[in-house]
Amino acid sequence: MKKITRRDFIRSAGIAAAIGVIDPLQLAATERSERTKKDGSRKLDPIETDVLVIGAGPSGVPAAIAAAREGARVVLLEEDLVPGGAPVDMYVAMLCGTPRVGIFREMIQLLNRNYTTTGAARPDFGVDGTNKRNHWYLPSSYVLAIHEMLAREKNITLLCGARVNELIVRAKGNRTRVVGAAVDRGGFRQEVFATMTVDATGTGLIGELAGAPVMYGRDGRAAFGEAIGKEAPESRVQSCTWQFITQALVPGALLPWEKLRWKGMVEDNHGWLRQPDVARAGGLYLHWGGRFECRDTRDPVELAATQAEALESLRNDFAEYRKAGYQVHLAPKIGVREVRRIRGEYVLTVQHLKQGLFPEDTVAWCNYGIDAWGEHIKKEDARVKSYGIPYRSLLPLEVEGLLVAGRSISGSHLAMSSYRVQPIVASIGQAAGTAAAIAALRSISARDIEIAELTGKLEKAGLFDAKIRRK
Repeated sequence: MKKITRRDFIRSAGIAAAIGVIDPLQLAATERSERTKKDGSRKLDPIETDVLVIGAGPSGVPAAIAAAREGARVVLLEEDLVPGGAPVDMYVAMLCGTPRVGIFREMIQLLNRNYTTTGAARPDFGVDGTNKRNHWYLPSSYVLAIHEMLAREKNITLLCGARVNELIVRAKGNRTRVVGAAVDRGGFRQEVFATMTVDATGTGLIGELAGAPVMYGRDGRAAFGEAIGKEAPESRVQSCTWQFITQALVPGALLPWEKLRWKGMVEDNHGWLRQPDVARAGGLYLHWGGRFECRDTRDPVELAATQAEALESLRNDFAEYRKAGYQVHLAPKIGVREVRRIRGEYVLTVQHLKQGLFPEDTVAWCNYGIDAWGEHIKKEDARVKSYGIPYRSLLPLEVEGLLVAGRSISGSHLAMSSYRVQPIVASIGQAAGTAAAIAALRSISARDIEIAELTGKLEKAGLFDAKIRRK
């Protein structure tokens, strides 16, 4: 098998390492001289790597960077043509939730330094922007910042426009072992073999393809002994929102507040807008475009139908914005808050959150309440304590060679609505990438990692201090 380094990829693409942009179609043309095999199949030469991270979003980027910093060779796959995930293709661009630590903190410091909406760094941003000013950044700014961060890591190969078609698995006792994935690159199949794989898709698709047990929808109270939520299980998930940005085209343009159906919006460095704020004429706003229920967020056809419904609901508001002198920039994809959850060695529950548990194998922590859009939860029920996310929730049942990162880790429907926000999934991704690198470089199972060593590395990387972990 051909081993391809990141330097080989950049050289073959003819793109400067300082930019960090890789054109997957150009690479596909230069990787091999004979693209079609003698048997007629359309294949590219396989790639070998230590860690394969699938999904270059809020969880996958930190996972890839963390694994590379441990010395592992990393291939980072993204089905879109640019990395970034939700902030880029769904416009989920506002900082929300805490703690903002580790690699995520590095990213937002870079965003504040070079990519604010005004072009000037916010002097009161601090180390993590938790100054109640509701900072947000243009989606293109996330692309620039992420490329800049990835370009600094010599061990990462980024492949965009690469959709996973199937997993490559082997039988290992009573478990399935993931050894790589087959991707579609412009109509050509390429196999990526890896010692460890991280599912950072945010959809849990890789975990399901691997054969891990899957949870979907509202569990019902009896499933995990939770005292709140629906009495009986339902197939419904959190509602979707189609984010958009409005930009004033004429000086002094005012939002048509009274004529709008959907009024959830923020102005960078000012917070959630109320009617009196309109007179400020900020000129640039990030909007939460309604709440829409999708029958099955796993199904692209159902998501497309939900987008069509959302567009009709938003159309009149868009017309009012245009009449008021604003341009509307609609996100390429509707925002999806919940898809699959992969059942792991430990299931995070409401009780865990309410009790503020920090297990010995805590690899990330969360300080954000239950936020289940589309489901009525009383304020007192939504409050939780700071709590730890255990490594066991990243280990899918019945599968080896795979770690799950981000919102698809093992947790109940309501618990997931707390840790699904970007700072938290970034910490989970950083933990998963670190663990994957340890396992890959030592040729051991992810289940055999010494937890003290893993948490020590994460503590050194700034994810939490010893005091938090021992809470």
